[in-house]
Amino acid sequence: MYYLIKYGYDGKKFCGFQRNNGENSVENTIINVLKSHNISDNMESAARTDKYVSAAGNVFLIESKIDIIKILKILNSQIKDMYFYQYAGLSEYFNPRYCTLKKYSYVLDGDYDIEKFMVMLRKFEGTHDFRNFSRKDYRNTVRTIKKIDYYQHNGFFIINFYARSFIWHQIRAIMGFAMRYYEMDLDPFAFKINSVFLASPERLILMDIFYENITFSDFNSSYLDGKIRKKLTDINVNRVIYSRILYKFQ
Repeated sequence: MYYLIKYGYDGKKFCGFQRNNGENSVENTIINVLKSHNISDNMESAARTDKYVSAAGNVFLIESKIDIIKILKILNSQIKDMYFYQYAGLSEYFNPRYCTLKKYSYVLDGDYDIEKFMVMLRKFEGTHDFRNFSRKDYRNTVRTIKKIDYYQHNGFFIINFYARSFIWHQIRAIMGFAMRYYEMDLDPFAFKINSVFLASPERLILMDIFYENITFSDFNSSYLDGKIRKKLTDINVNRVIYSRILYKFQ
């Protein structure tokens, strides 16, 4: 049986995403647990996020004879800072990279003129050659961004990017360019760029991956609920601690 598993992770807690990028990479961490519990010898990822980039809805595929609920319980209990919460069972192999749409979000400080910022960002919508806005490798740099929009949350602007696929460093390069030049009236694809400025990876999140004709089921688990509640409590406690520390310097 093949399973697609949807999961989230805090990218700052890992040394990178790809296997052989260190024992603490996202893929190595998952594969080690899969192998140690005789679940599977391999996994295939739908998206490989940059180092320190987080995910709320990445996906990977495994083949296993073990019940999926047992697999999800093992993954959630054995791996800290990852949350495995949805699954889809498949009768035959499916490449998880063949998705319909990916959604990324970038958390932007609230001190930008968002209207001018969005005017610049919307110039990246549509089909373009992003060779000046990516880290070059063997892949085609012509990509199509279907839509870029935003909303406000807790004093930040959440910038959303929608596309079927992205090239390496593409969103961070776009955001870095916009941060520098959003007040200028220029065509980013006609502008001579001497070097690519990458926005911080810690603020980028892979929000979700969508597939046609595949329905994910929720993994309802008291352990997972407790794991998430504990993490939220830890975050709130740290927020209080740091607010008290920093208050002393104001």
